[in-house]
Amino acid sequence: MSGLPADYLDYPLRKRGMDHDIYPYRALPTAKPVQWPGGARVALWITVHVGHFPMDMPLKPFIAPGGMERPYPSFWDYTQRDYGNRIGIYRMMKAMAARNLKATALLSAALAPLYPVLMDDIAAAGWEPACAGLDMGHLHHGQVPEAEEAATVKQAAALLRARFGDAVRGWHSPAHSESPRTLDLVAAEGFDWTSGWLNDDMPYSMATSSRPLLAMPLPQDLADQKMLQQQNMATEDFCQSVLAAHAALDAEAAATGGARILTLSVTPWLMGQPHRIRAFGAMLDAIMATGSVWNATGAEIAQAWQAQQG
Repeated sequence: MSGLPADYLDYPLRKRGMDHDIYPYRALPTAKPVQWPGGARVALWITVHVGHFPMDMPLKPFIAPGGMERPYPSFWDYTQRDYGNRIGIYRMMKAMAARNLKATALLSAALAPLYPVLMDDIAAAGWEPACAGLDMGHLHHGQVPEAEEAATVKQAAALLRARFGDAVRGWHSPAHSESPRTLDLVAAEGFDWTSGWLNDDMPYSMATSSRPLLAMPLPQDLADQKMLQQQNMATEDFCQSVLAAHAALDAEAAATGGARILTLSVTPWLMGQPHRIRAFGAMLDAIMATGSVWNATGAEIAQAWQAQQG
């Protein structure tokens, strides 16, 4: 390379590792193997996105997936999202109850006072309530003043805990959005786990300014919102993709002796539609048919993983 000194690329501190101190370097094949209850090879974590999309939600810095796509007032968009919270979610509850399966509801906190009956029904279904921010119009990003973001996190936590109490242990920022301060603010509000990052198939511990947070795997690449809404895939193709992921994770667990997690990320205004609900049930049946599946909430998976870290 001309024009540069010979030692230009020398860096005596270069080594395998991360360039930050949020979490240490880890490659999954060499990670400490974990075991799930009953010797299950795969934990099935069903995450249901129960979002509130305000009709006047901002369009910048980006439109949240599922956000208003037409000029205000977009009854077209708003009513379909609302359909999910009043109709679609009940089909999904029925399908899961018929198979004795539970889920984690990623809730826009604004829904707690707006839909109190839905909150009661989620509790009655035995689902875990987790906080998905205030609503889909309050995204977290670097242009939000720190005091404003802190107030939003505090308000969201208070709204859901007023209904569910200490059962609210998890946080999922709307549309996976985060500012450089979000993890610190979420930890300071007492949350135990978060699911905004897409960089692993298994939990790992994250350092914050106050206390550790556990990162839970929630892949957007396998979410119904991305495949069905953003990529316009057929329902059958989405279900086959989930089953293919399950087969791969199950095979990895069998080969390595380290259990895995299949996160099923679904949305009531998409998967709760009548033309998709039978496919949803059939997909659940196919997953459970392997006989080595532990259906668990986010908090249960987090507890089981942490208990084996020593």
